[in-house]
Amino acid sequence: MMCTVRRSTVALAGLLLLAAVPAGAVFVGTPAGSAPARVEPVRTVLGPGTVDSPGGLALDAAGNLFVADTGNCRVLVVPARTGVLDGLHVRTGRASTLAGGSCTGPGAIGYPSAVAVDGRGDVFIAEPTAQRVQEVRAGSRHAVTVVGTGAGGSAENPPPGAAGELQQPTGVAVDGAGDLFIADTASCRVLVLPAASGTLFGQAIVAGRLSAVAGTGVCGDAGQGGPLGSAQLWNPVAITLDPAGDLFVADRGDQSVLAAPAAGPTSFYGTVVGAGDIGAVVGGTGSYGPYLADGLPANGPTAELNDPRGLAVGPAGALIVTDGFMHVIRVAPAANGTMLGTAMRVGAYYTVAGALPVATAAGTNDGTRWVRTQMGTPVGVVAARSGALYYSDAAQNTVRVMALGAGTA
Repeated sequence: MMCTVRRSTVALAGLLLLAAVPAGAVFVGTPAGSAPARVEPVRTVLGPGTVDSPGGLALDAAGNLFVADTGNCRVLVVPARTGVLDGLHVRTGRASTLAGGSCTGPGAIGYPSAVAVDGRGDVFIAEPTAQRVQEVRAGSRHAVTVVGTGAGGSAENPPPGAAGELQQPTGVAVDGAGDLFIADTASCRVLVLPAASGTLFGQAIVAGRLSAVAGTGVCGDAGQGGPLGSAQLWNPVAITLDPAGDLFVADRGDQSVLAAPAAGPTSFYGTVVGAGDIGAVVGGTGSYGPYLADGLPANGPTAELNDPRGLAVGPAGALIVTDGFMHVIRVAPAANGTMLGTAMRVGAYYTVAGALPVATAAGTNDGTRWVRTQMGTPVGVVAARSGALYYSDAAQNTVRVMALGAGTA
């Protein structure tokens, strides 16, 4: 008998339990002649032939995984249970198309880059080439445009109303109040479509009216560390929020992750950001450079973050970042402790999967070993409360999962 797969009212928190790694877990190979720093099972959830250049990921509280299948112009759902989900008959672990399948025309999802799920189970889809954000409401398989006109807007002018023009909206996120955040990459701003009128990050907002919460519309890094309204961004591509409502922005142009506290001065991973301000908490160099070693400061001259693509906040507050150019996933812990057998401390930066430099006898970092798995271009990442970490690899056309453990540092 078919059961109905229900969605919980808690947004963006997965419960797909993987504390015990399933039988048949895949141990992904490492380069010939090299040994991984640690060997842990990594399981392929979706592989080549199913997904094409996958991008952003999201989990709802029932454990259903949503995937922006960019190259196939669709959004997939990998259900946690067999049953009926949004009118689809689904089976555990098998991908089904939630929306899209064509890149143009009626019902099209134009090369989606990111997805987000709100507390009602509505799915939001960022489509940078189509200059819009669409929504698939819970119980439906039809996408409707909620922001964007399909024409690129002007970076110099504030976006008008709910249908404001967008410029390459690449990332989306939803907070616990149902406010929709958009990383509008080419306008170098983070926008919000509020669910209710009030104050957000110290700024007045009006329900249903699109407004900027970060970035001036001029691309750059001037003003970072100061007020949100006057601080520039430089090609923001991904955003996420923690349970407290703090905002995190992957700023690809400035090669950093920025944070804005929801209320009051807040220490993020060893860096204090003032109330109403936005500042770099990971990276912060603004230039390309080699990653030297784990355990160095997360923010500052040695905090190399070359290509931030995806962000997630782990179950214990750790900030997880994918770096596409460096073929790696790294983490800034929120508390001192141990993750994956490694002692970690607040304010430092560590590798949890992918490429890690190895110092040679001459003292240069010109060798590489693979931690846990070999990666191509990791993009999307999302953490479940169980400690499972899902990531997409656009170059390898895969979505994979690894068990970090519930005690994320």
